[in-house]
Amino acid sequence: MDQKTALHRFQHGAFLIIAGVPPKTEFGIDCSKFVIAEKFRGVKMIPPGPHFVYCASVGPFGDTAPRVGFMHYFREREIVIREWDAETEELRIRTKGDPEVEKQFIQENIREFDELLAPYDYDSLPKWHNLTTYVTAETVLNLSPSCGIIRTCADLLSCSNDERPRGGGTCSQSTSPKSHKIDLLFDEDNLLPQLKPIPGTAPNFTKIPPRYCKEASPAEITSSFMDSIVALDKLMGSFSTQESLLAEIQFSFALFVAGCSTDGLAHWRKILAIICNTEEGIQKYKDFYRKFLLCVQYQLPHLPVEVMQPSSENTVYQDVRKLVANCILGKVRDVDHFKRYLSETMLWTFEDIFEEDPEDLPVIVECT
Repeated sequence: MDQKTALHRFQHGAFLIIAGVPPKTEFGIDCSKFVIAEKFRGVKMIPPGPHFVYCASVGPFGDTAPRVGFMHYFREREIVIREWDAETEELRIRTKGDPEVEKQFIQENIREFDELLAPYDYDSLPKWHNLTTYVTAETVLNLSPSCGIIRTCADLLSCSNDERPRGGGTCSQSTSPKSHKIDLLFDEDNLLPQLKPIPGTAPNFTKIPPRYCKEASPAEITSSFMDSIVALDKLMGSFSTQESLLAEIQFSFALFVAGCSTDGLAHWRKILAIICNTEEGIQKYKDFYRKFLLCVQYQLPHLPVEVMQPSSENTVYQDVRKLVANCILGKVRDVDHFKRYLSETMLWTFEDIFEEDPEDLPVIVECT
């Protein structure tokens, strides 16, 4: 970095000041991470925009705790102050003194803090920018938990024995064992405890509409699995603009990439399943799909290795194949570039996307 560039970034970038974090703690911002040294007091030259900051305690034997952090939309030359909470081992808002007075003092003496602040890693900025193109200050404010802290998974309330599922409690009233098994396939949540997050600790994600309602007829269930247009219409209706939906898709995935948030990944996965599995939706929202292709193109390479495998058991891979097939049929621009990019970077194949799945073919039963 030449002196002119460094001076410009210092004068226009934001500052993160942290106090009390023990040395050897893992610290990260966006896609970069490092181990805190004795004199570390924060980060300088942070480009304006959304950024995820986290810490992870390291044990005496080198074991690292789950990441705990926060998402903040940094303004130009903004000073953000956080302090270490030794009890919860996380960064919290400064509680000592007057924050405004402290910010004023730091701003007036920022040059003296220079050697204690690490420069933002601009080499990783393009990667992070591609993951947060649509995320605005409003997105961060609306979707962040009320407590301000984002963990790998939200804290959950315990489930009493009376509320513990017994399997198929809300399925259809059929008594046949075979029918009972079929019902459970369509309502797997009945097999899991209905645990709810402690209020204020989970991201404020939009509620995802189901692919079909529980009162749906067999024909409606079949139709919803062939084309998820009804669920997509409901999902679109939950947002004021298509860009705000894209922003939530990026926000949830960014929480997974930077914060290892399982809640973020699960939410992203549910939205992906609805968007990919509709041919009618592409005709109706073609402009949205053009933007979505570019959005998900940058996300997929960040998936865990096991979710990158091009196999029939990988539901993400299968959904993306359906997305490509539907976009080709809908003549969505840029789908060829999207397909070529995934073929080169992830070795995914799309040559046979229009061939019938053997499981979907009709079964011939011989009557004797």
